[in-house]
Amino acid sequence: MNFFKKIGSIIFFTPFLLPFLNSGCGMTEAKNPSENFYYDSFSGGDWSSSPPYRDGSTSSEFYSYDSLTDIPAPDVLGDIEEEIQINVCDLPVPEPQILYLSADDSNSQASPIIARWMINQNMEVPWYIIRTYEFTNYYDLNYQPAQFGRVNVFAQMKADDEKENHYNLQIGVQSHTVNSENRRPMSITFSLDTSGSMSGTPIELEKAVCREIAGNLRSGDIVSMVKWNDQQAIVLDSYEVTGPNDSRLLDAISGLSADGSTDLHSGLVLAYQLANRNRRDGWLSRVILISDGQANTGVTDEQIIAQNADDSEREGIYLVGVGVGNGYDDTLMDTVTDKGKGAYIFIDSEEEAHKMFGERFYQNLEIAVMDVRVQLTLPSILRMEIFFGEEVSTNPKEVEPQHLAPNDAMIFGLDLVSCGDLSETDTIKALATYIDPSTRENRNDSIEIPVLTLLDGEKRLVEKGVAIIKYAEGLKKISRAGTVGERYEICISTKDYVSRVAASLGDSELQEIQSLLERYCLLFQ
Repeated sequence: MNFFKKIGSIIFFTPFLLPFLNSGCGMTEAKNPSENFYYDSFSGGDWSSSPPYRDGSTSSEFYSYDSLTDIPAPDVLGDIEEEIQINVCDLPVPEPQILYLSADDSNSQASPIIARWMINQNMEVPWYIIRTYEFTNYYDLNYQPAQFGRVNVFAQMKADDEKENHYNLQIGVQSHTVNSENRRPMSITFSLDTSGSMSGTPIELEKAVCREIAGNLRSGDIVSMVKWNDQQAIVLDSYEVTGPNDSRLLDAISGLSADGSTDLHSGLVLAYQLANRNRRDGWLSRVILISDGQANTGVTDEQIIAQNADDSEREGIYLVGVGVGNGYDDTLMDTVTDKGKGAYIFIDSEEEAHKMFGERFYQNLEIAVMDVRVQLTLPSILRMEIFFGEEVSTNPKEVEPQHLAPNDAMIFGLDLVSCGDLSETDTIKALATYIDPSTRENRNDSIEIPVLTLLDGEKRLVEKGVAIIKYAEGLKKISRAGTVGERYEICISTKDYVSRVAASLGDSELQEIQSLLERYCLLFQ
């Protein structure tokens, strides 16, 4: 299995770490490399080579690994945080030292919005809804746009503010720009939850999202709309809009109302039928699912979504998942968008609807390049301690490439430690491989920079990126802290760090995060 899909940060353990884990770290000895090992994160921190349930299933409290070398960061496991103390400089590494990175969910941005909503509701934010890579997806860390059909690869690096001989490295893969003048025709199919749980704020936010999308359409685009509760109804079938804010489309949006129970499966089946009917070469085709998440998705639903997203001959019909509502369940959209290869977004206000589907319309619906994966080559003197992303491996087959939207960047944050004095010959190379979606041509772009040059260079985006990561990781630590006093101390420390960087950069997004943390810390006074 691929554990990296489950967490937002991970310490990178090489195979050389196994002897350390097997001696004196309080863990079971590795018996058979082919066995799976399971860790129960909530009931004593037990390791076992048997799954927690007889039928082999696991709950969200259990994690499975192919061997003890795949055990994740102590930060994730909590109970054994103090037991694993490995100096990465004591571990041998190959030369050159090559890591493969992927965003996997480059457009998923729900976690920071859910966290913000909970803070504004004076609620504690549970650690398990924090996916750090979604924070770097959501906040603006864009670099200089690339030429059309290409990517720009960037690197920024700075000394760590708190630990000696440690460094923060940020790799950015930036796409080209798309606007209303150079974008392709669109076929949009709405799959809209109108069950009773959508009453009130959720359905109003659903309408707000639809109106923002309507405002970005142009003459000739095709729209279909399915609404569903325990029954399904086609509101619009292959309707060709006259331009932005088409009156018939706006009337259909205004007429939405909530009642009844939930039948997600039938709503998805019908939506994909309409989407396939209007699928055309050279067009963007998306199913946009909007729901409060109060529904269960089954194996059949996941298969439908995955089959339509994967197409070896043509670009697939990708699913964009939009969560709305007060009693929002994060599980549904995280599951379906992972299968559907589309953006995962949470909307907590009409202002957020405008931001995500007005200002970021193309970023959240379109594709610039496909199957992006980064090959990072580090000098042997630099070792990676922590990766803030979704997938990292020394084996490229273990890292699933992901599509990159226009007007967007994939961001990878790494904490590095220097195992000696850096020299002028130490260089960092980042190679991005990808596919042109129109020609299916394999392409690559890269950057190679001496480490000392990086340390003397521009740092604005890496400083902002580290502050965003501190915010996300701080929310996790607050949630895991044992006492109210400990939570308050962590919150204040996190707020102070973000405040310093916000003041230094004059960045409005960091200032907003600072205000959120000031409010959040009041819960623990």
